[in-house]
Amino acid sequence: MLVLGFAAIYLIPSTNGQQTAPIPGQGQIQAQIKAARVVGQVTVARADATTAMLNNNDPLSHGDVVITAKASSVVLVFSNGSTVSLGPDSKLAVDEFTQDPFDKDVKLTDLTEEPTTSQTKLNLTYGELVGNVKKLKGASTFQVQTPVGAAGIRGTTFRLVYRPTGNGQAFFSLSTGTGIVIFQGTTGVPIPVEANREVDIKVKINERTGQVESVQVTTQGISDEAKQAIEQAVTQAIQALEAAVFDAPSGNRNGFQNNQGQLQQQQQQQTTPGDGQI
Repeated sequence: MLVLGFAAIYLIPSTNGQQTAPIPGQGQIQAQIKAARVVGQVTVARADATTAMLNNNDPLSHGDVVITAKASSVVLVFSNGSTVSLGPDSKLAVDEFTQDPFDKDVKLTDLTEEPTTSQTKLNLTYGELVGNVKKLKGASTFQVQTPVGAAGIRGTTFRLVYRPTGNGQAFFSLSTGTGIVIFQGTTGVPIPVEANREVDIKVKINERTGQVESVQVTTQGISDEAKQAIEQAVTQAIQALEAAVFDAPSGNRNGFQNNQGQLQQQQQQQTTPGDGQI
């Protein structure tokens, strides 16, 4: 169902359905993220210390922090084909998202993996997110950090929940719908979480020192709650992406096209050959 659903999504038309090739001589540039399907009160704290309400089609970049209120949510769309659905009462920082530029426009229906190498680092301070990450290239990384530890994703549908209880305890859950996620955290040993599996961690923290006093880890089959949350988030992402508009992350930067076939030309952003990340 997930595969068929995502097959209905597209961002732009491409020629002969071919994947794009990297532009020789160019290093990774700051890639694009846009907000979609904003529900309720969602704010963004920008890297320049300004704060604003987040609206559909607003761009995000390095250093931005997205915060959802109760009964609020947002889908974040990444230019490498991935999506992250941020649930109610959550806080997520974009620490890094860079990508090799490519020389052709692409559409998600043609992608079995990301079009070019990318580096993604997100930080979930608290809350819930569901991610769908395209198969990554060998040198790519996609990591979600939490106060309990980090989840490394290679091409996966997954759900992360981190909720402090306010009494010196915290609850963490990582559920994998498809693929595999590697969790590295307070246990000190990497924990592979395969498809239809779930790891739950209960942490007790000394409120005076802030040190972790105890960690209780449980691995089990994926819960019905997690399954439903993943399915719902994927459906929301499909609905959001049907009208998404992006700038092509290439030197030409033609506009991504929405499902009505409207082409929007965006202001060009040039990249100097041989430059590294910007």
